[in-house]
Amino acid sequence: MREVDVAIVGGGIAGIVAATKLIESGRDILVLDKSKSVGGRLATRRINGGRADHGAQFFTVRTDQFQQLVDQWEQNGWVSKWYGENHARYKSMNGMNQLVKHIASEVPVHLSYKLDRIERDGDFYTLVSDEGDVVKARTVLLTAPAPQSLELLQSSDIQLSEYAIQSLSRIVFQPALVGLITLNEEVATTLPNSGHQDADLPDGIERMVDSYSKGISKKRVISIYATSELSKSLYKEEDEVILGELLSRVSSFINSEHTASSQLKRWRYAQAEEVHSAPTLWVSERESIVVAGDAFLRNDDQSGRTRIESAVLSGLAAAKELNDP
Repeated sequence: MREVDVAIVGGGIAGIVAATKLIESGRDILVLDKSKSVGGRLATRRINGGRADHGAQFFTVRTDQFQQLVDQWEQNGWVSKWYGENHARYKSMNGMNQLVKHIASEVPVHLSYKLDRIERDGDFYTLVSDEGDVVKARTVLLTAPAPQSLELLQSSDIQLSEYAIQSLSRIVFQPALVGLITLNEEVATTLPNSGHQDADLPDGIERMVDSYSKGISKKRVISIYATSELSKSLYKEEDEVILGELLSRVSSFINSEHTASSQLKRWRYAQAEEVHSAPTLWVSERESIVVAGDAFLRNDDQSGRTRIESAVLSGLAAAKELNDP
């Protein structure tokens, strides 16, 4: 059993950034994540010697606070500008997942930890995995997608305020389907030099990205993103059916005969239809549990969209509140 000041549930960029700030303040923390790697939706997959991002492809900067972090990341050689002269799109070197791994290099993380419930134990919370592993913490920060956080809280020994229940219930996510198509080595594409296209695409396709042109892969792997509407309609179909439909729709860009391999990624929680108009949410006055993440936007955020910047700012706000209760 591990005992810490703060247990952070979710190893995406919100949780990892919060962890680094809490560690800087001398707090003993532990990040718990059900996956085999940190990163969340900053996800990169290795495919037959190639590499492709299949979650967030880039991030933009709207605030000075985030720009300061990005400038440091750029100095470290972790990120670089990808395209967009007037409003830069930043990419992570060697894939988006690598950025989170860099940030988390000195963060204590317990991976493959599938949290089953949280129990109140005096001044501590006991976090129990589905295999019976136990972590005790004085405070808990939840950074998983809001629907998952709400489900966990409602199945735990936690007093939730009506405001927290209503706020979390309003955050509904759209799904996303992403096809990862590896092309034969001699095949080129008609995508822009940057490798990214999100306009003038076939119906049902939101964006296409060539990871070779993006500069993160030695092989040409194309990430094909279905729109939320198409993702909803196909989500329960078999992988082969979905991949066939995606390839059929992008046949003007990719000849199926030139495909060396294909894989599918399903994102159940991709983009929030509704967001929370504050960077954090405390579950009640009686509990030392706070919820944060990319769907928790500052009230001066004009975009209204979940994105990497909103996740980072939410994580920073959560760390500040936990350091200055």
